[in-house]
Amino acid sequence: MPKTYTETERDNIRRDLRKAASLCLRKYGVRHTTVDELVHMVNIPKGTFYLFYPNKESLFLDALVTFTKEEEGKYLELLEELDENHIVTSLTTVFFEMAISFYNSGLYRFLDDNQLAIVMRNLDETDKVRFETSRTSFITKILDYFSIDDEDDISAFSSAFNSVFYLMLHDDEIKDFEKALRTLIRGLVLQLVE
Repeated sequence: MPKTYTETERDNIRRDLRKAASLCLRKYGVRHTTVDELVHMVNIPKGTFYLFYPNKESLFLDALVTFTKEEEGKYLELLEELDENHIVTSLTTVFFEMAISFYNSGLYRFLDDNQLAIVMRNLDETDKVRFETSRTSFITKILDYFSIDDEDDISAFSSAFNSVFYLMLHDDEIKDFEKALRTLIRGLVLQLVE
């Protein structure tokens, strides 16, 4: 008979599995991360993993969606507290910190079409919709903050911000990666506040 867990234990196991998934994603990518590696990192039996997720791809999705929700709240709150006298510098800092947090999480690897294809193959339709929603909702909420309502502008800014994130896939090819990232973000901010 499988072990039963308290709600707190279940929450802790999910949290630890998401953390392990992020670390593995950054270090190995989707293809080379195994359920065995994940359960070893969290120190749970392999069967326990399947009480929480049907496969590793569902875990990766949960890690991404949870991270996005947590970050969304944090950064939308920071936007409310911006220094209006230094709006470009303040916004650049907020967006840069957001990008670096996403980078450090390892979840930027979802932007790689090969990694994404592996995940999408093993998700059901509900999870695929959940994934797409998590990818677009954060940028849309940020643009809503600036009262941008023209569909073409929203599309252009969303694409531009996504391009900044795609840069992360080539971090090892870019000299002074963080400086380049900050410069690109500053350029977008200048366009955004103009």
